[in-house]
Amino acid sequence: MAEHGAGHEAEEVKEVVWTYTGWAMIILVCIGAGVFIGYEMWGQASALRIELTQQTEMVNTLKNERETIKSQLALAMRDREACQRTLAASSGAGGAAGTP
Repeated sequence: MAEHGAGHEAEEVKEVVWTYTGWAMIILVCIGAGVFIGYEMWGQASALRIELTQQTEMVNTLKNERETIKSQLALAMRDREACQRTLAASSGAGGAAGTP
């Protein structure tokens, strides 16, 4: 009878070991699948690199356009001021010539 109990206990230990081994395998499979899916989606990040390159090019293009527009504005402002000085000088000269 003692042998029957010892065999039964050994079988229970085997069942517990197999149960925990099964749980460990399930956890390892889930972690492995998560790592695999994460690597496939974001590991190489080739799509993100392409998008980053495109956005960097767009930002550089917009910066260049902004600088071009700023210089065009500065030239227009300089020309406007020159025209205003010329107008003021011709108004002053025309008014002085017409009064005598």
